[in-house]
Amino acid sequence: MKRDTLWGELWAEFFGTLTLIVFGCGVVANVLYAPRLSGFGIFKTGAGYGWDTIAFGWAFAVALAVYVAGGITGAHINPAVTFAAILRRGMPVGKGIAYMAAQTLGAFFGAFIAHMAYLGSFIKDGYMNIFYTGAANPSYSLGNSFFVELVATAFLVIFIYAIGDNVNNVGPGANLWPFMVGMAILLIGLGLGGPTGYALNPARDLGPRIYAALIGDPAAFQGPYWFLVPIAATLLGGGIGAYVYDFGITPFLPKAAAAKEKTASTAAK
Repeated sequence: MKRDTLWGELWAEFFGTLTLIVFGCGVVANVLYAPRLSGFGIFKTGAGYGWDTIAFGWAFAVALAVYVAGGITGAHINPAVTFAAILRRGMPVGKGIAYMAAQTLGAFFGAFIAHMAYLGSFIKDGYMNIFYTGAANPSYSLGNSFFVELVATAFLVIFIYAIGDNVNNVGPGANLWPFMVGMAILLIGLGLGGPTGYALNPARDLGPRIYAALIGDPAAFQGPYWFLVPIAATLLGGGIGAYVYDFGITPFLPKAAAAKEKTASTAAK
């Protein structure tokens, strides 16, 4: 499969997102079921297992997924990032929609693999949701949850644009940018992940949610939360993040300002 074809790009987005979900949902399953720890109830986590484990797991899942697909597409592996690219980076709408479909499909099959990997725990201890996000408890309203996902995803895109901006900003050298994207996920998970489970990514939530519904989860699509928070809020947040970086950060970077002045000077001559 050639890397310069659309099919190659779609395969990269599919497989990159699949990789993300296998290990992201996998770490959640490992924490919830704790299959290597004894003497704990199914709703308890063992020593060393907890939110930090989940946050680090998702961070490295993203970093390694970006390393897998980054050389082909830049590894969007997230419709919110693709939507931002459509708005601010000139990506054709049709191609962007195809990316989003591939990402969601990859997330679906990633959920399947994670489920099969932990099938023994599902059989032994019963069903627990390892697949999709939700409000931490009823005190987090729909509006509160929407706000958290919007802000968190906006920061994610700002971080991604800053990390990838080696021309104007102080982006990481060598091939460290995928690792730094993972560190951005870690920071968001630790700082803003609690209220909603930090979806940040419509495909990451929707693909596994569809899979969960197909294996019999009756709560997967109950109420408006599933659409408004992990899909609508993240897409909107991604767009906002792109605009904030392009209009609130880039114009004030010294290299960008110098390039602008040089262009103006050349035009004057």
